[in-house]
Amino acid sequence: MSSRKSPLPLLVLLALAALLTSHSSAQDDTDWTEFDTSIEREVPDDSYETPAVRSQTESRAPFRRRIMRDDITIRIKNLRLDSGGKVRLVYGMPKNAKNVPAVFVLDVESNTMANASGLRLPGSSDRQKREFRQASYLLKSPFGSNMLGNGFAVAYIVADDLETIRSARTADWVGIFNRVRDLKPIDGNNVFLFSTREYANLSVYLTSKYNFSGFILEEPSYMLFSRNTHEKIIEDSDRLTPEEIWRRTDPTREFRYEQVLGKISTPIMLIRNPDSKAYTFNEKTLISKLNQVNAYYETVEVRGAGRALTVFGGSARSGVIEVSPEVSYYAPTVSKWVDEIITYMRINSSVDPIALRDPSNYRRW
Repeated sequence: MSSRKSPLPLLVLLALAALLTSHSSAQDDTDWTEFDTSIEREVPDDSYETPAVRSQTESRAPFRRRIMRDDITIRIKNLRLDSGGKVRLVYGMPKNAKNVPAVFVLDVESNTMANASGLRLPGSSDRQKREFRQASYLLKSPFGSNMLGNGFAVAYIVADDLETIRSARTADWVGIFNRVRDLKPIDGNNVFLFSTREYANLSVYLTSKYNFSGFILEEPSYMLFSRNTHEKIIEDSDRLTPEEIWRRTDPTREFRYEQVLGKISTPIMLIRNPDSKAYTFNEKTLISKLNQVNAYYETVEVRGAGRALTVFGGSARSGVIEVSPEVSYYAPTVSKWVDEIITYMRINSSVDPIALRDPSNYRRW
C-alpha cells in the first residue's frame, strides 16, 4: 500500500473542499487522503477456495467479498465535531464511477477494525498502517466488502474510541450525511442508512431527522431509547401483552416510540431472527408501533445466529456497548443477510449500481 496525493489541480481541490464544507456542521481538520489499497493485485489461481467453500471448513472466517485494487477509490478525511472530538470520515467507491448510489454505515465493527492492533504491513509507514486499519471495514467486513463490491459507495466514521462517536450531535450527523450526499460521484437521491443493532437508538432517531432512500436495521435486542435491555421482560414477552410490556419497562417509552417512528418517511427494512429472544418482544413493541403510525416497512427473517459480540469492561446487560467489542460472524447466516440487504437497496435505488469484478470468479489460463 502506498500513499500519494491526488493529481487534481490545486484549484479543483479548493473547489472540492468548498463543496464538501457547504452543508456540514463538523469542521475540516485536514485535506483528503487518497491511497492505494493492498487488496487483489491479480486474479487468484485455481488453488483459491471461494468464501462459500472456505466457510464450511473455517467457521470463524466470515464471508468476505474480494475486491480488485484497480476497481476502487478509498479516501479518508479528518473532521472535528462540535464537541471538539475528532473523527475520520472514510468512504470507498467504484473507481471512475458516476451517479453511484451510496450507503452510510453505523456498525460498531468499523471502529473495532480501525483501532485493531497487530496489523502487519511490512515496509509501510505508521500513517499508512493507520489508514489501512481505518479503511479495513471496506475490505474485511462481510457487510462493507459486499456493499462496495456490488457497486455502492460505502461511507462511515471512525474515532479513537466509541465515546467520541457518541459525542456527535444531530447537527454533526446531518452535516456528515450531507457531505457524503454531495460528493460528486454520488447520486444524492440514492443514499441509504445501514445500522446494526448496537446503533439502533441513534439510527432510528437520525432517520426521523433525515430523509434517506432506505433504512436497514438489524433487529434491536433491547428497548429503543432506553439504556436497559430488560432481559427478564424480553424472555417473558411471549406471555405478556403489549400493555404489560410497556408498564413493566417504562410507560414513557411507548409515547417516545410513537413520537420518533411517526416522523420517519424513509422505507424501512428490518432484519429479524425468529429464533431470537427479542423477536416476540419487538413484535409487541416496535412492530406494533410501526403499524400504528403507518410507517412504510418490511421485515426480512433470517434464522440462525448472525453475529457474536464479546464486550469488555462494561455490563453485558447494558443496552450500550461501552468499549470496542470483538465481533465474529456465522458465515451462512450473514451471507443470507447480505444478499437481502443488497436486493433491498437495488430495488429502492433509482440508480442501477454496477458491480465490481469479483476475483473469485476468475481463473488463470
